[in-house]
Amino acid sequence: MFLSEKTPLLAIDIGSNSIKLAQLIGSKNKLELNAFGVMPLEPEAVEDGIVKDEEQVVDALTRLVKAEKVDTRYAVSSVAGEAVIIKKIKVPMMTDEELSESISHEAEQYIPFDIDDVQIDYQVLEGVAGGDELHDFEEDEEEKQEIILVAVQNEIIDSRSEVLRAAGLKPVVMDLDVFATVNALSISRNLEEMGSVAIIDLGGSFTHVSILMDGVSSFTRDIPIGGNTLTEKLQSQYELEYRDSESMKLGLLPESVAKDEVVELIVTSFEPILDEIQKSFEFFSTTSNSQVEQAFLCGGGAIIPGLDGLMSDRLGLPVEIFDPMESIKVNSRKFDAHSLARMAPIATVAVGLARRRFDYL
Repeated sequence: MFLSEKTPLLAIDIGSNSIKLAQLIGSKNKLELNAFGVMPLEPEAVEDGIVKDEEQVVDALTRLVKAEKVDTRYAVSSVAGEAVIIKKIKVPMMTDEELSESISHEAEQYIPFDIDDVQIDYQVLEGVAGGDELHDFEEDEEEKQEIILVAVQNEIIDSRSEVLRAAGLKPVVMDLDVFATVNALSISRNLEEMGSVAIIDLGGSFTHVSILMDGVSSFTRDIPIGGNTLTEKLQSQYELEYRDSESMKLGLLPESVAKDEVVELIVTSFEPILDEIQKSFEFFSTTSNSQVEQAFLCGGGAIIPGLDGLMSDRLGLPVEIFDPMESIKVNSRKFDAHSLARMAPIATVAVGLARRRFDYL
């Protein structure tokens, strides 16, 4: 089959705690939700972005695809974690053909892996050229252009692809979680008119931070701490099973548990994450001369009651829990509006992936 813009794609987001499936139909600006589902995973099936228990993940994905009765097998998925390197770098001005031929050589100095063990991609940041302002008056300063450089270890791409194939799917696009969240936000927002905004994806093992400046990705970071820290503290403090501690995170407290105690655990668990986010914002401010004006919160951590307020107070800016489906048509006869609203924050990566086509990001 010849793959084109009209080829239906199935988005698969394999996270630390669950697998999310989504499919959008319609044109670029008139999207409709055609399929959405979530399948929980057992603890340690996926750790730090790497599939550890392939049999369990394949089984869960197979059951999810069957339950949603989707009619396509072409899948788009994504990766994240320490095996993913994203850097904004400057390279000499050159043609697209010259850059394509030299990118591996340019990338070697920025990648802590053997260049033969990674897949490399890049995107030129349009309208950005020239050296740092401090060096503009040096006569020997070579004219530069900025690019977003991405390198992903082959091992993690192969692992995800093998899981998809084992579940009867055909992987055709492999994206990054941080780019998928940006793609989801762009459905309902004009990013070019928003100034400097951050997307904070609070996952189980990682917190993904992406900062956009006038719609351009200017900073990305994967912080290796996530909501599982709180889960583990709840398990230890109250001698709970994994699923029971996950329920407590959502505010479902046993009568014997004091709310103030849980709130205190939430604050102490997310303090290290908030410290790292703050450091990221400060680094961005120093290197760009721009302040983050607003943050959008998504991922599993976003459904913890009151976390948006905690983050807003700590970061000193408005924090909005993002609903990736707010501008997508949803058939009320096919989907339960209450359930979708409750799960919306964890659907962000999947929705962003589902927007992918073969002729636009």
